[in-house]
Amino acid sequence: MQQAHVDAVMTLGEAFALDEMFDFGRQSTAARIHHLVPVMIKHRLTPPPEETYSLHRKMAGSFLLCAKLRCRINCKPMFDDVWERYHQTNKTTSSTTAL
Repeated sequence: MQQAHVDAVMTLGEAFALDEMFDFGRQSTAARIHHLVPVMIKHRLTPPPEETYSLHRKMAGSFLLCAKLRCRINCKPMFDDVWERYHQTNKTTSSTTAL
């Protein structure tokens, strides 16, 4: 089960990993993750938190919409921007909490 989760995360990360155009029209992300879901459901001990369901729905919807529109997008800069802002927020929060 853990390997299915790792495989799902790594599959989703493919769009964000390289600094080049990701062709959503030719990707197989949804199909590959769809094949992992039965393993995750069969062996899970508890359902994931509601926030996880919400994130999964948003990601799946985004991937499916981009696939339908046959989008080609360089996703890495978007990911890097969000990652940087996340770390800036955490640094600010950590330094404020330390006071």
